[in-house]
Amino acid sequence: MSELTEFEFPTFQRSAFSGPESEFYFDLVRLEGRPDIPRGFPHRHDYYHLLWMSEAAGSHMLDFEHYEARANAVFFVSPGQLHAWESTVRPKGFVVNFSTEFFVQMFPRAEEIAQYPFFHIASNSPVLYLDQAQHDALLPILLEMEKEMLGRAEAHLDIVRAYLLVLLSRLRRLYPRPADDGAPAHSHSLTKRFCLLIDRHYLEFGPLRDYAERLFVTERQLNDAVKRTLGKTAGQLVQDRLVLEAKRLLSNTDMGIAEIAFQLRFEDHAYFGRFFKKHTRLTPGEFRKRYCGAVPRPSLA
Repeated sequence: MSELTEFEFPTFQRSAFSGPESEFYFDLVRLEGRPDIPRGFPHRHDYYHLLWMSEAAGSHMLDFEHYEARANAVFFVSPGQLHAWESTVRPKGFVVNFSTEFFVQMFPRAEEIAQYPFFHIASNSPVLYLDQAQHDALLPILLEMEKEMLGRAEAHLDIVRAYLLVLLSRLRRLYPRPADDGAPAHSHSLTKRFCLLIDRHYLEFGPLRDYAERLFVTERQLNDAVKRTLGKTAGQLVQDRLVLEAKRLLSNTDMGIAEIAFQLRFEDHAYFGRFFKKHTRLTPGEFRKRYCGAVPRPSLA
């Protein structure tokens, strides 16, 4: 990792749990018995990160939102998201890390990824709180993955990939659907594809028309689908993504506010300031002070 500047947070480019020499695709470790877990300092990963908490009591910050960390909680963290968590009791459970390559091997098409809502900007929540029976029913899948990773027999990664697909599919069944579940299936699909497009092109595309044309629908059809599925307008989703990127730049770099505004395609940094405050109730400077002024910096030695 590069040397940290004043406002940078570390990015883990590969999971260290699999060992320093191995090529990283997938690893799984238990939470208990590891002094480096939980990581209470803000950081991000270049890979997918699943936290399976059998026992915990604390808080998990994910992209500046705070969620309860408790027993039978499952957290889903996508590459690039800023997060930190802590627990007042020694946590028990598993950390499951897998690379983007490993994920793509399971879901080669974008529409397949869109069916799994937890690793996505349009998800209702990045956490799933299980009851005890649900936790106990799914735990054997993690134990089987652990057995394969420890044994490292022939084709163990193929078997682990199959178990992971089963685990994510079972969790998808338990994941709460949007409140307005009367939306047709095509509305859900269109919304997910729209969100994938936002994540890739929010700095390149201009008006909503650009997205609609790429999705081969009208602006009205796109807006109606998003409203039915998420209760927001399509334009709000684009704005939400801009706000999130602004938060990341403010908290993770020492770029000036005018520079950040320019990078996010705002011609006027004063307008950027008003835009940011409208969505966060904080000026960019106030936000930076809140999230950077008292943040502990980890040792990278």
